[in-house]
Amino acid sequence: MAKKYKQMIDNGQVKNQPELARKLGISRVRIHQILSLLKLDSFIVKELEKFGDPLKSTIITEHILRPYVNKSIQEQKALLNFLKTLLK
Repeated sequence: MAKKYKQMIDNGQVKNQPELARKLGISRVRIHQILSLLKLDSFIVKELEKFGDPLKSTIITEHILRPYVNKSIQEQKALLNFLKTLLK
């Protein structure tokens, strides 16, 4: 979802985050929260994408991932490993 929203801004479908929020009918804060997930390490994002979209379960949520945006890569990898064990 975050990549899709960023693409909409980057390719000019919408001018900025507030316009995207209006178009989608959600708050600007929510748009910012979702886009902040793109600050996760690119390796982590690629690994999360391997789980599929949408997942059959709600184990991996934006609310779980958001606190790790500003964490070290080691902490992000620890979360990834934990999520992998849950999805086995």
